[in-house]
Amino acid sequence: MADDRHQKRPVPLPEVVERIQVGDPARVILSVSPCRSGTTALLRVFAVAGVAAHYQQIKNVMRWRMQGAEATWQVPQGPGETVLLKETIGPFTELESTFNPLEVLLRAGFPPDRLQVLLLGRAPLSTWSSWEQWDSPWTRAAFLVRAYHTTEQIRQQALRLTLPTTTLVYEALRDNAPAIVVERLLARFGLAFVPAAVSGWQSLPPWSDPASRMIFPQEPAAFDVPGVHDRALQADGLEFFDRSDRLHQLRAADIATIWDGGVPAIYDLWRTQCQADFGLSIHPDREKEVVR
Repeated sequence: MADDRHQKRPVPLPEVVERIQVGDPARVILSVSPCRSGTTALLRVFAVAGVAAHYQQIKNVMRWRMQGAEATWQVPQGPGETVLLKETIGPFTELESTFNPLEVLLRAGFPPDRLQVLLLGRAPLSTWSSWEQWDSPWTRAAFLVRAYHTTEQIRQQALRLTLPTTTLVYEALRDNAPAIVVERLLARFGLAFVPAAVSGWQSLPPWSDPASRMIFPQEPAAFDVPGVHDRALQADGLEFFDRSDRLHQLRAADIATIWDGGVPAIYDLWRTQCQADFGLSIHPDREKEVVR
């Protein structure tokens, strides 16, 4: 059952769809991932590459509706432009863990030929460790399981629709130089690599400055988690943050829920696809061995 702090009312998908205004839209790179997959830092990466980077605008509309309030979003206009739209799945409610931003865009009338999909994932227990640290006591391991399955369903939907689709796992940054990963990532979207995409961020405009090209909507107060993005905001470049030292703190019952829910198999599918998409090697997940 949803926590009333976050969800005061049910929100049918059409309520979100009708509040997304498409018009004559820019080309959209839709980034989809379970929450806490290391995706916020990629806003800076794409912004430096010359792409306006939007922070979960569709999910924000849904969250305001969950609170019984009104919100809309106008997709940036102009077919000659490219924007990144980062959307995440989870973590506070079942509704957020089954949220499908790709379906919202398509039902709102977004033209598929202006849409590319970027799926991002992270090793399951590291992701859950971050959910538990930042989103407890409201989140549930079962929500994380649903978030992984929903993200994979979105990936499969994109493939069925023959949308250009790229899969990246966070651990690619652990096992390879970030500059190599980002150069190949940007190339898949026809964007040129510049060194500032991975380093020297403290010399760039602050995240809140319009000159940063990163756009954050106002969120309902119920969803505000102080400090949740501090690491990304304070970083001087793109780097891998290791959470292995926190895995021993996870509850055995939560680990069992994640493993029995098939999440490791989904992650390994993403890891394998990432290797194919990027031509890089990424070590298999060994987190379960750490918590034994």
